[in-house]
Amino acid sequence: MLGAKWSLSVLVRLTSGTHRFNELLRQIDGVSRRMLSATLRQLERDGLVLRHVYARVPARVEYELSDTGEELLTALAPLLDWGKLHLLDIAEARERFDRLQLWRAESQELQQNAQQRQPRVPGVY
Repeated sequence: MLGAKWSLSVLVRLTSGTHRFNELLRQIDGVSRRMLSATLRQLERDGLVLRHVYARVPARVEYELSDTGEELLTALAPLLDWGKLHLLDIAEARERFDRLQLWRAESQELQQNAQQRQPRVPGVY
């Protein structure tokens, strides 16, 4: 349930209280309507989120953490704290890795270009 890309983002947003769908959509950068809907449905199915429908015109739907969802976030708090503490380290490691990958790709391209430019001598391979 936590392996889904948007689950933790939704759960963390709901720690501040009850939210409507469009509020969550605005607060969670990059999530589509379809993915938010599917994520909320799965979290509700797992018993981590409660969905309240108010009979009005138009209907009003709100989402909040269940007691189980709150307990899960309490259990995950040390992990979240670790992530906040090491956010800069992780960003720097990713930047180093990406630069190394770029350097490797450029080196490989230079080698391929050099091999293509070498004149071939008949009978020598």
